[in-house]
Amino acid sequence: MYYFLYGLHLLVVFSWAIFLLQFIKSLQNNLPDKYIFGFLSVFMMLVVLGVGTKLMLLNPSIAKVGVWLHVKLSFDILLMLENLYFLYVLFKNKILSSKVYEILYWSSYGAFMLMVALTMFRPF
Repeated sequence: MYYFLYGLHLLVVFSWAIFLLQFIKSLQNNLPDKYIFGFLSVFMMLVVLGVGTKLMLLNPSIAKVGVWLHVKLSFDILLMLENLYFLYVLFKNKILSSKVYEILYWSSYGAFMLMVALTMFRPF
């Protein structure tokens, strides 16, 4: 059961990454599907949170293994806050500069890649 949830967690994180990055691009270009990507990114974020919590409950000793989990969870929290901020931008009809969207897009991409690497390799 644990390894099934572990694999599911990785797949859902990839899905969340795809939807969040698409959400950022659709906000930047003011596309009509920005509401769909916003909903899907928040939904996947909540599924990631649920599956990750279940994994931690199934194996609570993992929190004592190393610093890697705390670093990964810090990036998770930052990306969740960013996702909620973009939802705020969407519903308040705020306009950000194209440069801000680009910076947040690439920093989010890097954060997701770092999170996956930390999950797969547990370097420290």
